[in-house]
Amino acid sequence: FRHIISEFNHVALTHEDITFTLLHNGSEILHLPAGNLKQRIVGVFGKAISSNLIPVETETTIIKITGFIGKPEHARKTYGEQFFFVNKRFVKHPGFHKAVVNAYEHILAADHIPSYFLYLRTDPSRIDVNIHPSKTEVKFEDERSIWQILLAAVKKAIGKNNLAPSLDFSNEGIIDIPVLKNDTPLKAPEV
Repeated sequence: FRHIISEFNHVALTHEDITFTLLHNGSEILHLPAGNLKQRIVGVFGKAISSNLIPVETETTIIKITGFIGKPEHARKTYGEQFFFVNKRFVKHPGFHKAVVNAYEHILAADHIPSYFLYLRTDPSRIDVNIHPSKTEVKFEDERSIWQILLAAVKKAIGKNNLAPSLDFSNEGIIDIPVLKNDTPLKAPEV
């Protein structure tokens, strides 16, 4: 049943414009009405994820990347909310996972994994889906460039939404050291 739910989610997350219902032993487990992508992700993973989704969008001549990443404070120590879809097909890509994790460098603990729901669209002639019998692994014609584009897209989303710690230049808590002029008389400190 766990495998069935996993496959159900893979299909449901790529067809948000279709209503899905999952039944098990006569009981309704999930009912996902047609809607937009964010509504579908919330339908699958619960309302709590809604406020943690940050949009990602970039388009180049090689690839178009859309979807959502999770806020750093939503990251977990376990896998479960990490999804890549290439041309509406679920894929696993350890290299691209590393690109996403690298984008969170210095803002996420090393043992935490960010959530992501990333949709890559590219010319089908630029990918090879026949490298694994289950078709869940793909080989891109220009993986290095796509890795860099993906890293930049995630970093851009993090930066646009102020998820990275910023340098604080406020004067609060700074000791005021007076600057003396040449004609200012010196006064000995008192106890």
